[in-house]
Amino acid sequence: MAIRDACPACGSHQYKKNGHTRHGKHNHQCKTCDRQFTAHPLDRRIAPKQRQRIAQLLEERLSLRGICRTMGVSLTWLLHFMVACLTACPDHLYAQAPGRPERS
Repeated sequence: MAIRDACPACGSHQYKKNGHTRHGKHNHQCKTCDRQFTAHPLDRRIAPKQRQRIAQLLEERLSLRGICRTMGVSLTWLLHFMVACLTACPDHLYAQAPGRPERS
């Protein structure tokens, strides 16, 4: 766990306590740029292997809420991840729609 001694936005060491967050942690406010932050942030980054596993689960067409429960991610994060995956795909996938079968 990292302890911040400066504002993450501007780097100023002048900040004050500004109540509590909804999770009960102390909230701080920078006196220079007025940004609010917590002194003890949690590292919530998703590891690349976990992202790869989530992509595999999406390809298996499992339920979104089931993926969220098993992988420990939020639904909002999962939806943003899906959008990022879809925008990384090319516009044209070189797939042709099947034609109508000819009657003989």
